[in-house]
Amino acid sequence: MKRLMKEHGLSEPEFSEEGNFFIVKFHGPGDKILDLVPSIPKEKQIDLRELGLNPRQIEALKLMVNEGRIFTNTLYQKVFKISRRSSLRDLRRLVETGQATMMGVGKGAKYKTI
Repeated sequence: MKRLMKEHGLSEPEFSEEGNFFIVKFHGPGDKILDLVPSIPKEKQIDLRELGLNPRQIEALKLMVNEGRIFTNTLYQKVFKISRRSSLRDLRRLVETGQATMMGVGKGAKYKTI
């Protein structure tokens, strides 16, 4: 595992003991994830910053993809500590760019990844 991670430009895993548990931490590539996947054709790659998405929107997409999170406007406001108006603007932009879909209308609307 150490060799493979090093070959892919990643930090070696960290091994430790905490009480009765053995812990292994794997560090990912962060913003350089696309550098690790040269086999994906350029036209299939999406740079979320080039789409004009802000850090909140990018974080929301991570939560949607990695944790299966579905956002409502109210939940988005709470998670990112922003106003209703900012939340609506962010969520609308995710839909406009094709990164999320809206289910329902009005106050019952929910947003998830496609």
